[in-house]
Amino acid sequence: MKKSKKIISLILAVVMLSTTFMVAASAVEKQDVIPSIVVPGLFQSETKYYEDGKPTKLEAPFFMSDTIEIVGLALTEALVPISKLLISQEDKDQQAAKALASVLGDTLMGKLKCDENGHFINDVRATKYYDSFNDLSKYDKEYILDQLPLNKYIEMAGEENLYVFSYASLGNMKDTAQELYDFIQFVKEDSGSDKVNLAPVSQGGSVMNAVMQLYKDNGRAFSEDINRIVYVIPALDGSLLVGEIYQYGLLDDDIELYSKMMPALMGVDEMAGYLVNIVLRIMPNADLNAILDTVAFDLVNDYMKYSTLLWGLVPSGNYEPCREMYLSDDSMAVIREQTDWFYNAQKNSDANIKEAVSQGVKVFDIVDYNVPLYEIIDSWDDVNADGVIHLDSTSMGAYSVGVNKTLPADYVRTVNNCTNPNHDHSDPRNIVDANTGLLPCTTFYFYNQNHERTGSNDVIMKLVSELLVDESFTDVYTYADRYPQFNVGRNSKGFMNDLNEAKTLDLSYLTVDERERFQYAIERGEAALEQTNVDLAEFEAAKAYFYDTRDEIIYGEEKEYTGGLDFNDYLATIFKLISDLLYYFFDGAGFSDM
Repeated sequence: MKKSKKIISLILAVVMLSTTFMVAASAVEKQDVIPSIVVPGLFQSETKYYEDGKPTKLEAPFFMSDTIEIVGLALTEALVPISKLLISQEDKDQQAAKALASVLGDTLMGKLKCDENGHFINDVRATKYYDSFNDLSKYDKEYILDQLPLNKYIEMAGEENLYVFSYASLGNMKDTAQELYDFIQFVKEDSGSDKVNLAPVSQGGSVMNAVMQLYKDNGRAFSEDINRIVYVIPALDGSLLVGEIYQYGLLDDDIELYSKMMPALMGVDEMAGYLVNIVLRIMPNADLNAILDTVAFDLVNDYMKYSTLLWGLVPSGNYEPCREMYLSDDSMAVIREQTDWFYNAQKNSDANIKEAVSQGVKVFDIVDYNVPLYEIIDSWDDVNADGVIHLDSTSMGAYSVGVNKTLPADYVRTVNNCTNPNHDHSDPRNIVDANTGLLPCTTFYFYNQNHERTGSNDVIMKLVSELLVDESFTDVYTYADRYPQFNVGRNSKGFMNDLNEAKTLDLSYLTVDERERFQYAIERGEAALEQTNVDLAEFEAAKAYFYDTRDEIIYGEEKEYTGGLDFNDYLATIFKLISDLLYYFFDGAGFSDM
């Protein structure tokens, strides 16, 4: 009996010791989560315009005046010269062009203009978060997650390990870089961690270029503070959209001007874009092109050139001619010095990233591709892109002929940045050569994913989260079954919200058969969302089935899911038809030219 008790006591002691060790190990594991700093993209930081020290109710990002004020400004400055143009069908001395440029500049950039030192003239401030996500207000949390849906990260790492660096997107690059440099030190101290992870998004990539240059200027190793960098569609070499607008202005190709440019500028409001296509023909073609060029030049020369953060979005290949155009005057010496400094950081981006990797910093990159640039510049279809940033910039040099263009049969790779002969970085669609990118083993690609909808792709947000949290996630092969190097873009944010709402509905009034069908529709949708190795056909089928079932059973409307087609879509179709017919019969002629 005593022997039995001794054995039992020994077993209990081992169990208690093991339990204690597991608890301790769990605590260490929790403490060892390295905090992450998200560096948002263009206009993703909450920014406010202040008057007399108080924020106004003007809506960001441009803090435009109300409609009555804008109309009043247009009538005051532009009515007479535009009337003269329409009557005479000639824009003498570019009076209409200058007037339109003035109205647009004051409307869009007036409150955001910087001075000759690169600082806001008005009181414009980004909301700063000197706390972890855990300690922010409910409003701040909701705002951040609406812009950057990192719910998966919070689930994995906890709110206490998420920090958000915010900045005013049209302000000063060097000041912003210094603030982020200091913020990294703050997060280390606040969290008690030796290092941080960074997730620069879009414009945040250009800010990260500047921060890495600060480390070089200060003689500090990147690895002193940084554990991982997860770039998300980064503007590491700017955007051709910005560079060509600075250098050349808006495109002047007739078919684009009278068919695609205005709908692209209008964004989601295609109907208005095609209507503008039709209205534009009241002006002669030559004058219309001159007006567009003048507006673009004056916007840059009078407003945009003073923002050094915007200069950070000018590709290195466009910088020197643009510098000569806008910064050669002595009055621009301070801004020129700052932009030259960033240009050097931009050119050193690859070298700095490689040096960080050599120091043990793990660097990943997430790239969207196969979406043409917005059709507002001449080279919109000359490169592969994600709609906003060209592939060469976001991917650190991956090669592609263009959107929906396969690599030619006689293509010979001139650069290979993967030294492992056993690795296969082939794009299954043969559109991108990932080996020519700087980091082929840690770069992920999403086919047909639009830049501006990246936050609505739950797979990308999950991938970002796991790369920031899971130290065993080291390259594109670690979880290739769940996160293949070449994946597919999808827009799932609204679908996820609708599924969650559906689960809260009272279904007690439905028949058993209806309840079962609706439940199956929800489960099928959730199963499709769980698939991070995307089967787009099944995802869209599950989405359509859910909406068809919901409309029929819940709303009593039996109709086919159309993806949200409404009256505006039909009007857009009609206006597009008229616009296309006008071009077909009259090319680029204005009504008077006809």
